[in-house]
Amino acid sequence: MDKVIVLLSSYNGEMYISEQLDSILNQSGVEVEILVRDDGSLDRTKEILNKYAEDGKLRWYTGENLRSAKSFMNLVFEAGEANYYAFCDQDDFWLPEKLKVAVEQLKQFPEDKPAMYYSRYKMVDQDLNPLPDNNDTPYVSLTMKQAVVSSNCTGCTVVFNKNLLDCLKSYKADFQIMHDNWIHKVCVALDGNVYFDNNAYILYRQHGNNVIGGSTNIHKRLKRHINTAFVNPCYRSKSIAVLYDGFGSKMTKENRDICLMIKNYKAGFNRFKIVMDRNYKTGNRRIDFIFKVAVLLGVF
Repeated sequence: MDKVIVLLSSYNGEMYISEQLDSILNQSGVEVEILVRDDGSLDRTKEILNKYAEDGKLRWYTGENLRSAKSFMNLVFEAGEANYYAFCDQDDFWLPEKLKVAVEQLKQFPEDKPAMYYSRYKMVDQDLNPLPDNNDTPYVSLTMKQAVVSSNCTGCTVVFNKNLLDCLKSYKADFQIMHDNWIHKVCVALDGNVYFDNNAYILYRQHGNNVIGGSTNIHKRLKRHINTAFVNPCYRSKSIAVLYDGFGSKMTKENRDICLMIKNYKAGFNRFKIVMDRNYKTGNRRIDFIFKVAVLLGVF
């Protein structure tokens, strides 16, 4: 069977982490290895991890509190040899076929090119009861210009191949928005294969302690957009600049030119060139509108 290393970052996850770990261990059709980085938990999380480790069900280590994105990227650099890799949150629940379905799709792509899989998810409450669907109209970012507008993959659904892991390890970026945003942009920038599954194989648990989550709360979603535009302005274009610095020499000329355009989007007439370019779109009207406004205002 194909080996998948599941990369899980934990932090004060005592309430749900055992249920999640059991759902990972119950995956069918693949060989699973779990690697956990604890991000400085203060509750019983480490005790729980120790129990699973003593039973030979996972390996784990701990360190300073890096927060989600950096903790997951630390796991990437610590990951051992496998055919495939998967990001995992501590509080969800995986259906038994989640990894098998992803691996079967990834095997359709060449092993010598970066490839990643991501999917929809089923939102549930803290007791795994279904919640109203909050997945926006599905759109897939397959081109560099689409990825600039939005990398819409949800990290806990992502599975990727060894080639993409090696690419990620080749450059240690000093800035990333989130780990899922970064891995998607790297894959697209390097002309890799991206597959979006419209089916859902993960129960995406919503509770009071979600780091980001898929909350249906309109106020929370609006607050996130405001923070993106005005509290932390220009960090999206900064992420493209970092992407260019790390992987520009490996990109196609087209992708390299796109990254340079975004890196220097405030210069000259670049803002207007970007906004008037119809290829900078995802098909999601709300996302596309926010992108154009952010570029014109100089806060992208």
